Amino acid sequence: MGERFKDKVVVVTGAGQGFGEQFSKDFLAEGAKVAMLDIQVDKVKETAARLDPSGASTLAGEIDVSDPDSVKKAFEKVYQEFGHVQVLVNNAGITRDAMFHKMTLDQWDQAVKVSLYGTFYCSKEVIDDMRDQEYGRIINLQSMALAGNIGQTNYGAAKAGIGGLTKSLAKEVGRKNITVNGIAPGLMNTDIVKTVPEDILKQQIAAIPMQRMGEPEEASAAVLFLASEEAGYISGQTLFINGGLY
Repeated sequence: MGERFKDKVVVVTGAGQGFGEQFSKDFLAEGAKVAMLDIQVDKVKETAARLDPSGASTLAGEIDVSDPDSVKKAFEKVYQEFGHVQVLVNNAGITRDAMFHKMTLDQWDQAVKVSLYGTFYCSKEVIDDMRDQEYGRIINLQSMALAGNIGQTNYGAAKAGIGGLTKSLAKEVGRKNITVNGIAPGLMNTDIVKTVPEDILKQQIAAIPMQRMGEPEEASAAVLFLASEEAGYISGQTLFINGGLY
């Protein structure tokens, strides 16, 4: 147990499982109060109860990051329960993979609305509070899809958009002591990897200079660093966590 984030309020979207669960766990271990938000409300409540049995340091709530009304309602609860927000982790995202010539408008819209619009909506809910505090940390989840992945024109476009948002917002709010950064994880040992055929997974790992997948804890360590006081002069950056594969 540490105290790097004692007296800090952290909001994590997509917190019910995967990266979001790991981020929440590690922020809690460092003394933060964590608002864990997810569209799967039963799942995120279960996860929060497991990570924080007393319930003293967590708020588990429902959010659809693609819906501005849902986002506003979720953040109103956060402010009522915890007060000011110091850290926002825009983690929620989905894939709707399809080859471009077969991709539907609905598949395009879903990927873009959750990842890109969701990052916009959630950041809008904290930015005035952070400006008033003259302090804040926003960390946006990007992806190696920035480099281009077959079947992910929608997802790649959304994540590239987040990269542009990150750099531009960092320039706007830097004078208010607010940093805005991103992380772009490569192949990670998460549940989604279990659906990849073994021969394909071996090929993917063979292409990574470090010859292994990353672990969720390694992505989380980067998020906590960017949210920390030690990273106070780092802004507008995307940290690639990819074992050297570009």
